[in-house]
Amino acid sequence: MKSVKVFAPATIGNIGPGFDVLGLAIKGIGDIVEAREFHGNDLIIEAVLEADHDISTNPDKNTAGIAAQEALKLLGIKTGVALTITKGMPSGSGLGSSAASAVAGANAVNCLFGNSLSKEKVLEAAMAGEYSVSGGYFADNVAPAIYGGATLTRSLHPLEVTPLGNISDLIIILVMPKVKILTKDSRKILPENVTLSDFVVNLANTASITAAFCKNDYNLLKDNLFDYIIEPTRSTLIPGFPEAKEAALDAGAHGMTISGSGPTVFAITNSQKASVKIESAMVTAFNKKGVECKSLITTSSVDGSGIVKSGIIT
Repeated sequence: MKSVKVFAPATIGNIGPGFDVLGLAIKGIGDIVEAREFHGNDLIIEAVLEADHDISTNPDKNTAGIAAQEALKLLGIKTGVALTITKGMPSGSGLGSSAASAVAGANAVNCLFGNSLSKEKVLEAAMAGEYSVSGGYFADNVAPAIYGGATLTRSLHPLEVTPLGNISDLIIILVMPKVKILTKDSRKILPENVTLSDFVVNLANTASITAAFCKNDYNLLKDNLFDYIIEPTRSTLIPGFPEAKEAALDAGAHGMTISGSGPTVFAITNSQKASVKIESAMVTAFNKKGVECKSLITTSSVDGSGIVKSGIIT
């Protein structure tokens, strides 16, 4: 019977000041969902592999399962589908772990049955899965995992997303502290009111970042990751953040901030040589505060979710 494996990349939500509207796909890390057809009418999850915690195999309580079921509804198909989910990143990492699973689940079903859904419809299905675990309706992780590169969420009701493109000179230094922060928890501490001056700065920086990806212009991106509204609050949940940020900037980074809701942080540069120095400085800063972490030097992913390997099960 038919089977297909689909990959969905990790993502950086917000890209600094672009809270809930900007997102960026990341190369080299993400989730894989294998979907296979079998005789029957149910969607089941056979296994969740390489997860760092217990993840439900109940398709009604699993982000990939929910998204896959939504994709089946959109396709108008009633047949048996079995999923195997392979996690490529920790949960609560700020890298869109649940979004990657949702996207891979929805797109795996789409690819299994002829790839007839548009990216907009895959997005619709994936959003249903993401909503189930994030505690809200946000597209800043789901959208770039589908389209690749950077995306702008222009509206949620109705859902309108615009792909922005990529920056070829961008080098991203990811540092993942061994701290777990759930999106729904990190949203509870956000400020209800902000000053006009902070709003204006964040708006200007968000506009500059958007233009940077549209024009493939690193110079419009650098020095504009500063977030005066969300970062000051969320950074308190990340031990060692102030020291790591100072270390990154002192090592030559053109910006450093939180990826999504954290605890992963990222810095940017356009120099491969500098990226190694920045990575070392950030890791050392966290370690000095007693925080273990992993790190990765990467770039943005031009491609979004796609097939890894397909074949026939005998």
